[in-house]
Amino acid sequence: MSAGEAKEYLARREIPQLFESLLNGLMCYKPDDPIEYLESCLQKVKELGGPEKVKWDTFVSPEKKTLPPLNGGQPRRSFLRNVIPDNSNFPYRRYDRLPPIQQFSIESDTDLSETAELIEEYDVFDPARPRPKIILVIGGPGSGKGTQSLKIAERYGFNYISVGELLRKKIHSTSSNRKWSLIAKIITTGELAPQETTITEIKQRLMQIPDEEGIVIDGFPRDVAQAISFEDQICTPDLVVFLACSSQRLKERLLKRAEQQGRPDDNLKATQRRLMNFKQNAVPLVKYFQEKGLIIT
Repeated sequence: MSAGEAKEYLARREIPQLFESLLNGLMCYKPDDPIEYLESCLQKVKELGGPEKVKWDTFVSPEKKTLPPLNGGQPRRSFLRNVIPDNSNFPYRRYDRLPPIQQFSIESDTDLSETAELIEEYDVFDPARPRPKIILVIGGPGSGKGTQSLKIAERYGFNYISVGELLRKKIHSTSSNRKWSLIAKIITTGELAPQETTITEIKQRLMQIPDEEGIVIDGFPRDVAQAISFEDQICTPDLVVFLACSSQRLKERLLKRAEQQGRPDDNLKATQRRLMNFKQNAVPLVKYFQEKGLIIT
């Protein structure tokens, strides 16, 4: 495996973010049995749906999130030296001769992200004014989300946002940007785009249309983690529309769309992967919104 392939794999699977989250939990709680603690954390990762659902603070309880910097303000290179004893008898000193692993994160790597793209805490809607009604339209790939979203928007005079189109336009307009080139590869394989990147693009688009009476958002969220992130960073939707469609019908529609439109993410391998992701995430996502009384099918 080449260095480029290794980086792409690590970014696509959100491995650096997983390790960062585990380390944050360890340093926060300092458990007597770190192995048992890590096992419980990894079990939680499975329940969430995989490393891509993990944030830096997943294993830190709310009351402990206002912590000082993990390294106490020290440079990254000196941090691990202070964590690992200098005692020559320390059993893991034999690994010192291995080459360092270059830290890589699609969200935070300084070589991939510009300062303007870093995630900030801010209000998407003016709290002093009534916010637009928000309707989310979700469903499998090829279920007709775009068509039905446009109909809903036209019927009620709402604005329409296609999350997939937002990402595709960004990729096209920043083709020389390493971060977005990598995201393009991820999407082409049928995987979900990084959650925080997608949320940021949605927030920026919403802030451009603050005076709309309502907004229909097509194609987001795709799983429970994205739903929670949307509510945390934007708002709780007023309505969620789920378009039910059989897997066979979805596959037929995607293959037909590939022939007609030639979208890069409609290739056979990506189609299979997207259908599998949908099958894994659909039931928990629908249940999540049902419990909130927000969804119609």
